[in-house]
Amino acid sequence: MAVKSNTRERIIQAALAAFSQNGYEGSSTREIAKRADVNEITLFRHFQNKENLFREVLHFHAPTSLLTDELDEKLTDNLSDSLTYLAQIYLEHEYKNLDYIRIGIMEVPRNPTYANIVRMIPMRLEEHLKKYLTDLSERGLIRSANYKLLARMFYAQLFQHVSMICSFGDDDSSLKQESDELVETIVFMFTSILSDSESK
Repeated sequence: MAVKSNTRERIIQAALAAFSQNGYEGSSTREIAKRADVNEITLFRHFQNKENLFREVLHFHAPTSLLTDELDEKLTDNLSDSLTYLAQIYLEHEYKNLDYIRIGIMEVPRNPTYANIVRMIPMRLEEHLKKYLTDLSERGLIRSANYKLLARMFYAQLFQHVSMICSFGDDDSSLKQESDELVETIVFMFTSILSDSESK
């Protein structure tokens, strides 16, 4: 079972590299199998076809994989601490998956089907944050606001930072070094908007 799992993951990683470099149409299953050091039949045995493999790559590396019970347990009534944690783990995940971001940037304009899959990723992240903020609001810990909009703005600013790294290259260390300041600034903005003594 472990060997099968390792083979599957190796194919996914090889597909990620191929799709990010050549796009969906420019990547063949033969090339991906060669990168993964397996034969093409093995690839088809795991994924049936290239479309299924592409979908699996999207799901496997999506930041929505961060939305776990363990993450929820680390969110507290302290808005600043919780937003800082969410921002940090999001950036850490995206920095490790820049090839995944490039696939999205490359393929979404070309393929409406995959655009719908990719669109669900920020929507799930935003809904998770919206629920957290709503819970705080219902307990009188933050002021009332459009939490759906604020959640979208929160992740949009973080994604913009990551997309700049994708655009200018992995070696643009200055952007990564700015991460702490970016997180601190975003969290300050949102806590300033949501903190209201009258809500208590």
